[in-house]
Amino acid sequence: MNKKTLLAVLCSTALGLSACNDDNKQDQTTPTEKVTEPTLVSFAKLDVATYAAGPDSGKAVSGANGIYPPFKGQPVQGFSAALKNADGSYMAMADNGFGTQDNSADFLLRIYKIKADFKSKAKGTGQVAVQSFVQLRDPNKLIPFEIVNGNTAERLLTGADFDPESMQRAADGSYWIGDEFGPYLLHFSAQGVLLDAPIGLPNPLNPAQELRSPQNQLNKANINYVEPLVGRSSGFEGMAISPDGKYLYPLLEKPLLNDATGRLLISQFDLQKKAYTGVYYWFELNSKATNIGDFQLFNDKEGIIIERDVSQNNLGGYKKLIRIKFNEPKQTVAREDLVDLMKIANPDALYGTVRAGDIGTGKVFAFPFETIEDVIIENGTTLTVLNDNNFPGSSGRNAKLADDNEIIQIRLPKALF
Repeated sequence: MNKKTLLAVLCSTALGLSACNDDNKQDQTTPTEKVTEPTLVSFAKLDVATYAAGPDSGKAVSGANGIYPPFKGQPVQGFSAALKNADGSYMAMADNGFGTQDNSADFLLRIYKIKADFKSKAKGTGQVAVQSFVQLRDPNKLIPFEIVNGNTAERLLTGADFDPESMQRAADGSYWIGDEFGPYLLHFSAQGVLLDAPIGLPNPLNPAQELRSPQNQLNKANINYVEPLVGRSSGFEGMAISPDGKYLYPLLEKPLLNDATGRLLISQFDLQKKAYTGVYYWFELNSKATNIGDFQLFNDKEGIIIERDVSQNNLGGYKKLIRIKFNEPKQTVAREDLVDLMKIANPDALYGTVRAGDIGTGKVFAFPFETIEDVIIENGTTLTVLNDNNFPGSSGRNAKLADDNEIIQIRLPKALF
């Protein structure tokens, strides 16, 4: 159903996450069944025309795919990172807004709590409820450069201030977020308050110098200017956390500008010391790929990276989950294909109602999106994957329609652990 609904998100405040709708404590995944190939076992989607309470937005964008500004409130869209909660819900972080630093000043940076009633072989509607949100903000004035709402008391953060692309939750409940503009690591309380000044990325080959992008705000203000070696919108796209909670592993989306090898930098960050350790690794892209979308670890040495090209609405596109294993520091990590996201078995036809023009919804299911940015390791055999729909610009599922936020669960034929 193409609903155009304004969600009041009654159980949230503009500044923090309230406890509500936590009555369903069961995991949403279906009972484990053996499969012989990667298989779609659950499907849900959040309608593209879903909005949350907040100021109207989109003043600097022209709109696309039949959706035009001004948008009534804040679009709940563009999930660039997601984490699982104990009650089966997810914390889904919105991207920077409308695609660029310049057009997203009225898009508020938030982490939404969503609950999916997954459609599986046995049950479920496939609908997603938005329960509440955490508003990211800097009331303590820790950010050393100008921000859009800098002259207000709460200093709510916007898509013109940061481009949040990756997220992990520490043992104390605080959030660590990887930003693309700096690139920076950002540390927020569970309520969304910035706890530390943005942390820049040292160049492992020259630790006295930061790695910066052309969008770096300090560079723009000519504060200790450093020649950019990180490409535009090529900062921290993925970020894993070690199972013991001691280290973060932020991963750049693309190779450094002076690196023609196709390698992406993975850095190690000590959470207790709040500092980079100097340990780093490389991930080498497949020749068909242009960038990565996410990175998660399932033990201290092995994990999953989303690898992709820039195609959309193309069943010949390259979108894969890659299993990786750390070698020695400074070395390239080992890699092997895990799941081809363009060729997922779909024996139970879980997509639901197929609209005219939809692709990849049949017995062979595909995830034909330009930006696939979230993977969650539910257990040894089940992975959850979400797309970033670039509201309202992407049309990967249907060339004539704006993409919804789809959430799929894939069963693996062989357990990861």
